Amino acid sequence: MKIAHWTLKNGSGMHRVAEDISTAERALGYDSICQKSDVSEDWEGGMGADVHVCHSHVPESVQAKGGKIVWVGHGTPEHCFENSVVDGTKLGYGASDCMALIYHWMKNADALVTFWGRHQKIWKSLCDKSTKVHCLPLGVNKEFWKPVGSNGKYAGDPSIFTAENCHTIKWPLDLILSWPTVMSEYPDARLHINYLPYNQHRFWFPLLSHTGALITTFASPDILAHENLRNAFCSVDYYIGLVRYGDYNRICLEAKASGAKVISYYGNPYADYWIPEGSHELLALKLREIIRGDVIPRDTMQVPDISETAKGMIKIYEGLMENEFMPENKNVEEKNNETISDEVKDTELDCQTGEG
Repeated sequence: MKIAHWTLKNGSGMHRVAEDISTAERALGYDSICQKSDVSEDWEGGMGADVHVCHSHVPESVQAKGGKIVWVGHGTPEHCFENSVVDGTKLGYGASDCMALIYHWMKNADALVTFWGRHQKIWKSLCDKSTKVHCLPLGVNKEFWKPVGSNGKYAGDPSIFTAENCHTIKWPLDLILSWPTVMSEYPDARLHINYLPYNQHRFWFPLLSHTGALITTFASPDILAHENLRNAFCSVDYYIGLVRYGDYNRICLEAKASGAKVISYYGNPYADYWIPEGSHELLALKLREIIRGDVIPRDTMQVPDISETAKGMIKIYEGLMENEFMPENKNVEEKNNETISDEVKDTELDCQTGEG
């Protein structure tokens, strides 16, 4: 069985998850590759695969060659909808529409996969009742993401680190607006923010400056190499990832697996501490209570290894392939083809005689 994963290779969590699943599938003995969905020169390698795993899109010319399609929902449903609305109203004709793509795959993919139970319920609500949405554990490579010796503690007492991709669903806006209140009680605290994109600096740095947060914040556009990111997790007092709705993501799993104390909005089962979403005053109050030691860490779920994700995916592929080659399914398909052929012949005869 040949498996082809299709993704944008842009350094995003989606990209890394796709590559890691493919690598884990190869480690299990399967012929699995990860291809660029937006670079035509990369498509040939995935032609004729038995299973195409759609992380972003499977090119139409690849689909035409056959194979089962497994759609993987990476994006938060609400954020996908927001992006479609914003792009559609601001850019107009020809704008990107990720929800339209999702609706397409909901109808046309052979299997649907998500890594969040909350998302599973939403995606299922968009499908007919016979369609199953699989929910698999989202794992990381725990041979790499594990506690290691620090190259030196990050500045701050305490030091708090965040490195979320700056989409509205998880950007550090609420944290920055709450930070001056935290500073008022903990002037030695330091906030470390990575992944602030260059093209957003004209928005973030005036905000940091005018709120007064800049004086105790280290902000950078740097995308840390994995070794440096792991070192950061092992060198700070807390990692804070404020993803809306309490969803977890890949980077919080990496932080947790590396031994960091993780803070999130209510709902993330891997976070050691939960803080409320909404009021900045309440957010700051809860953050100060955590720093003060007044909050007992939660009993968290164990971060899965990526091999668990790969095994779940393989089970889905094998189910599709078994169904494809079951004798009764072949008999039904042959019977349907015979019926269709007879109907075509009858129609052709009617056309020739002018009847019907």
